[in-house]
Amino acid sequence: MKFYSFIPMIMTFIGLIVVERKKTGMIRNWLSGCRPFISVHYIFPTVFGIFLGMHIFQKPVDYLKALNLVMAIFFSFQTSVIINDMNDIKTDQIARKKSLLNTNTLSIRHYQNLAVYFFLLSLLFVLVIDYRILLIVLLGHILHFTYSSSPFRLKRFYPISILMLSLGALLTAIAGYALFEPYKPFLSFPLKPALFIVIPLFLALNFRDLADYQGDKKTEITTLFTLFGLKAGRLINAFLILISYLSIPIILQFPQFFLASIPLGLSSSYLCLKQPFEEKYVFYTYFLLVVIFIVVFNLNPKIIIE
Repeated sequence: MKFYSFIPMIMTFIGLIVVERKKTGMIRNWLSGCRPFISVHYIFPTVFGIFLGMHIFQKPVDYLKALNLVMAIFFSFQTSVIINDMNDIKTDQIARKKSLLNTNTLSIRHYQNLAVYFFLLSLLFVLVIDYRILLIVLLGHILHFTYSSSPFRLKRFYPISILMLSLGALLTAIAGYALFEPYKPFLSFPLKPALFIVIPLFLALNFRDLADYQGDKKTEITTLFTLFGLKAGRLINAFLILISYLSIPIILQFPQFFLASIPLGLSSSYLCLKQPFEEKYVFYTYFLLVVIFIVVFNLNPKIIIE
């Protein structure tokens, strides 16, 4: 076990201490706005990619490398959160959505500095693993930047915006898989696992735009809800999220999974129609599905590998 592998962890702790001393309460404020549910969501496909590589190549996991990769993905996503918040100040104000900027918790300068710090941390964590995996993480940064920021701001265009979020999740899985196959991870990543990630997420992720409806409508951001209206959009979203759950056993060619996907899909659809809408309960249902995935894949990894 090489000492340099621990350098990113050491730099993280030192950096957080320095940040907190420069601006008291900054870390606590960041933790309150770090999107914990979606942060965990991005870690799931990373771990899934590691699981996939371990079983395909029949090699043990290097847990330190795996931990460094998870931390790199986490800080990469936190960078994207800050960039998105800085580009969405007006939208969030109209939608009355709390962020660290529109509540005057942090200044733009402090928030920008935090973004730079997280960006560098994400690269440092992956640099000690492999420069080729570093390129995958950099590609993720580029994808999220073009999603949120001018002159691209591709989040304005539906359904390109949802596709980009789905591809972002696929990238994290490929990064996990690349721990075992760093030379041609994009070419050798299996089709079934790729479809298993992209298709259900592409169908399901519309619900994240529901809370932003008013802000998106007035800032000309096209979403499912601004395109079809709030009432019809809710119905379409509920239908799509049900289809996303039902698509999973079809993609896996494992009909027994309908026993989980049908009740959980119906629950998610109901939660998306319920008013007032509370996003966290949709995530709880999703996390329950992930727990079932973990059990099933460990008992029968062939359903995703073959």
